Amino acid sequence: MQQHVSKRVRFALKPASEIDKKAMPKKLVSWIMPHPEKVAHMRQWGWLGRQLFAPDLWHLNRRTVALAFMNGLFWACMPMPLQMGASALCALLIRCNVPISVGLVWLTNPITMPPYYLAAYNLGAWILGSEPISMPEAVTFEWIQDQLNLIWWPLLTGALVFGLFAALLGYVVIRFWWSMQIRRNYLMRKSRLSANGRDGAANNDPSDLPPDGRA
Repeated sequence: MQQHVSKRVRFALKPASEIDKKAMPKKLVSWIMPHPEKVAHMRQWGWLGRQLFAPDLWHLNRRTVALAFMNGLFWACMPMPLQMGASALCALLIRCNVPISVGLVWLTNPITMPPYYLAAYNLGAWILGSEPISMPEAVTFEWIQDQLNLIWWPLLTGALVFGLFAALLGYVVIRFWWSMQIRRNYLMRKSRLSANGRDGAANNDPSDLPPDGRA
């Protein structure tokens, strides 16, 4: 696959360590991203073709990261197989950061799944007004498989509510946090210029005006 990656795409596959570290939000978010070269050699992504490595799907900015959190958190909450594939496909459709979208899916893992599924089921049963089935002392995957015909609809309902809430919350929080970080960086830079006796020059320099919140 690497042989078919163009120079334009190779630029998009720059490791997180080579991303512009001067932008604080990018610096704090880049640790989530897996190494692009490693992802490029994963066979399971072959069905997505070269589209997966489009530069805008690996770029870190307020829009792509916020949408990636929305996308990844939603699919992390869905009780289904192939969550990573669904998250990657949606990332292609809404043009958001692919590695963050895929990485967030692992919030639900063999350790967190049992308690999360139990909470999602109870929420779904409450929403649908159905009587929850009696739970064993320890919820296991074997028990879930045996009771799947009884719990799948309340479980899916609760997971959908959790997914929509987590997606919306993640999107809003990232957008707000990103804007605050940019504003904070601007104020810190302005303070340093003022301390160095260049406050007047900084105020007259159009390039030093507050950014519009984009990175």
